[in-house]
Formats: sequence, C-alpha cells, structure tokens
Amino acid sequence: MLMSPKTDGLSGPGELLDRLLECRAVGRKQSPEGYGAITDASLKLLVTLAYFASQSVEEGRYPRFRIYVAPSGETEKAPDPWQLGRFAKAVPLRDVDDLRRLAPCAASHDYAMEVEEQGKVVVCTGIRLAHSGEGATEVLSTSLWARHVRPGLMIRVDAPGELRVSEAQRAWDLRAGGLTDLGSLPNHPRPIWLNELAKRLATKSRLEAHINKMVFFAWNELLHSSSEAGRGGCFVILPKTPIDAEATKNDFEISLKYPTTSMGLGKAVADFVDICKGKSIPGDGKQWKGSVNEWLKARYALLSLVESLARLSGVDGCTVFDSDLNLVGFGGKILVTAADHQRKLRDAIANKFLSADVMQKTGTRHFSAFRLCDAHDGISCYVISQDGHVTAFWSHGKIVERWKPYPAWVKRSDQY
Repeated sequence: MLMSPKTDGLSGPGELLDRLLECRAVGRKQSPEGYGAITDASLKLLVTLAYFASQSVEEGRYPRFRIYVAPSGETEKAPDPWQLGRFAKAVPLRDVDDLRRLAPCAASHDYAMEVEEQGKVVVCTGIRLAHSGEGATEVLSTSLWARHVRPGLMIRVDAPGELRVSEAQRAWDLRAGGLTDLGSLPNHPRPIWLNELAKRLATKSRLEAHINKMVFFAWNELLHSSSEAGRGGCFVILPKTPIDAEATKNDFEISLKYPTTSMGLGKAVADFVDICKGKSIPGDGKQWKGSVNEWLKARYALLSLVESLARLSGVDGCTVFDSDLNLVGFGGKILVTAADHQRKLRDAIANKFLSADVMQKTGTRHFSAFRLCDAHDGISCYVISQDGHVTAFWSHGKIVERWKPYPAWVKRSDQY
C-alpha cells in the first residue's frame, strides 16, 4: 500500500493514519462501542483510497463524498431511519476507481456511503443520511441540526487531498500538507457576545438555554455557508445596539457602502424558539398538521435568512451586525489607520501572546480585522479566507484574541 513519505513540516495520509491508529490502540480498550466495526488494515485501505480518489477527476469534477462505518452491532439493528437504501449486492472497494465511481451518490454533506467489512473485503452496502442522530430530538425541537455525535467512523472528502476523519468523537483534518487535531467536538468556545445576546432575547416563553444554543448553531451555520461559497468575507459584530450606518462610521471607523434595515438574525432565532417551545403537543391530527407546518415554515424562514446573509459576505468589504445580530450593512470598508497598537495579541488556542508584527504578514482582511479590534473594545470579527478557513478575532480590555482556525463545521453532520 502506498503511503506518503515522511517529510519535515508536511503531512499526508501516512501521518493521518499514524494518529488514527494511535488513538484506536488506546480508545478501543476503554470504549470499543464508539469505533467503526473495521480492522486497522481496512481502515488504512479506506483512508488511502479516499485520499487518492479525492484527486481523481470524474466528468471534469473533483469528488466530494463521505464514507461511514457503523460501530460493532449497529449494522444488525432495525429499523434504521437514516438508511436510505441498501444495494441488492454489496459493491467491493478494492481500488480508487471503485470509490470514484460511487462518489457522486454521496456528494452532499447530508449523505454518506455506508461501508462494512465482510470477511477481509471492504464493501459499500448502501446510502444513508449522514445526520448524527436527529431521531433522538424532541417533537417540534429547536434542533435545526442534529448535534449528537454518532459513534462509528466517518471519512469526509472536501477537495483534492483534503480529508477529515473522525472516530469516537475525535477528529483529524488533513489540508494542504497540514494535519490538525480537532480534538473533542465542539472544540471552540461560545463567544461572549452570544451569551449576552441570549440573555437580552430571553423571556418567560423564550428559554435562555434554547436561544443560546440556537444562536450558536445559526451563527456557525452562517460562517459555514460563507466558507463553502469560496469567495471569502468578513463578519463584524459591534458591541452596541441599535446603531445605524452613520454611527458605525463615526464610532467604529467602518464605512458601509450598502446600509440595510429589517434583517435581524437574533430576533429570527428567538421567534423560532417561541414557535418550538410555546406550544403543547397537539391533541389531534388536524392540530398536529397545523403545528408541524408552522414549525417547518419557521425553520425554512430562518435557514433562508442565514443563507441570504451568507451570500452578502461575498460582496467586497465586511458585513456588519449590531450586538443583537441586526444587519447594519455590508460592503464595509474599515478605516482604522492608527499605527500604534493599543492591545496585546494573544493566540487563544495556545494561550500565549504573539508579536503584533505577525499580522502584517497576513492578508488585507485579517490585518484590517485585527486593526479594528485593536482600536475598539468589545468587537468580534470572523474572517473567511477564499480557501474556506475561518479566523476569529475579538477584543476585551487590553487584549485582542485570535482563534485560528475557527472551525465553522457545525452544519448538520459537519461536526464530523
């Protein structure tokens, strides 16, 4: 089996497998039920095939797909609500072409090829939803996206040479020769502004915990959608509400080319929570149908708003929200020109201070976001690169925090 050579500073499928097998050797002794029902040899085959299949063009396109291996015993359970269909005859996966030809059937983030080990042969047995356990959520739930991490093995291919492999709630991401341990998911903090917003939006009927969770999901869905678009962008959250375009320029040095009104993500989330939590279980079929339709319409409206806001980020300039997540405008230009640094830059992941000079080596978006946070207290910025990576900056006191990369992989099953 072909593996990548050991190269200082660079990683490939060989290094990815080394980490996976190390975790398996320890973890399966303690909780084997969280791991895919597949041997180490077959895991090596799947990861290697996925890596090279990601670089194989099919009808002019590079494939994007997922592979899922259920844990021991789960393949015999019935019924399985997330299994879309099984093949009448299992398809052996022996080489790259076997996987490449099947990849289009799992090209969406919502679907995965279900794979099993039969004897010493790895086979694809069907197609399933890649959702992680939405069947366990309550009736008319605020869970737009399944959040319970499903046990087993998931291999996700995003682009040529880009793999994410997760097993037993541990995830590894391979991109551009870099191997990142995503740790136990979720692996980034809920921002301070989110907790404060949830408290403001909460009422007796709007439970704060549900609003907090929903704002967190909706915001990361926004970042994820913008990241997927591949156009880059920058979202700015100001520490003030209400605020208009003129005050944004005067108080925070951001000139908005396209000021807006009446697009409030925070209120939309709170209204959705009202619909979910403000009703009792319907008593008869007619009431049930009406309640479900109302929930579906509200869910669609919220998802449509998130997608619309994500599209705006593709316009040149930053997209600006007030502290209640009302859209102030987009196409913004950051006018901060102060050369002297007012705050220290800290790597929030490593918890260590950095020289502010490192920001001068970054792109315009990152440097402008840093300067904005450096000049004004309480601002949060999320910079999306054209390659899809997200970097978060936020200022408090005498510090600008940088979280890089900020993983906006929360959409549906994208915790994998």
